[in-house]
Amino acid sequence: MSGPIGGRATRCGRGGPTLSRRALLIPVIVFGCALAVTRLAAADLPFDREFINRYSLDHLPRSLSIRQEADVWLGYDLERAKVYKVWQAPAGKPGLITTGFVTKSTGTTWFEDASVETWQLERQGKRVPLTIRYLGCSQRAEHFELTWELRHGSGSLKLWERIPRSTAPAGGRAVRELRVESLAVGEVLLLPVPAREKWKSSTGAGTAAPALTGSGWHRLALP
Repeated sequence: MSGPIGGRATRCGRGGPTLSRRALLIPVIVFGCALAVTRLAAADLPFDREFINRYSLDHLPRSLSIRQEADVWLGYDLERAKVYKVWQAPAGKPGLITTGFVTKSTGTTWFEDASVETWQLERQGKRVPLTIRYLGCSQRAEHFELTWELRHGSGSLKLWERIPRSTAPAGGRAVRELRVESLAVGEVLLLPVPAREKWKSSTGAGTAAPALTGSGWHRLALP
């Protein structure tokens, strides 16, 4: 019996330094995790229900509503990566009526797009179909952020949208900021047709831009 017991003691003897090294690594790992959590907390905030409602809007599946300023709401069709509706709440009343897990917009409608129109990739004068996948929403100190993946035959794009809590200093009844990643040279991303007709789009420098180009932020304002 002395042989097996001695063997076990030998293995534990080798394991001793390993356990010590692991013990020394624990504070480092804990510190790294704490630092990551702190950075995340500084960027992403808990959702404020006074400004965002993630229940279906007007019976539209996969939709959400975000408030801008005191009484303006933007409703999003997440499957098509677009604004479905913009409206102003009645004076002194909420702009949403919630029943169960469904919300109904109430107030004055400023913009509505109930069509199946969505984004289009234009390459060398030709339209390339896109498959859209919603990636998520986050709340930041000054804005909300939505992201989508737009897949096409030879790759994919990433679409970012920021909804500022305030429309100032950009003006407009409602304001959005968008940018796209991974556009190739000569490619542009066309807004859904109703948005092209109603929203004023410009680059960060203030130049009119009917489509998203490059990787910089574009601003859309509803006059």
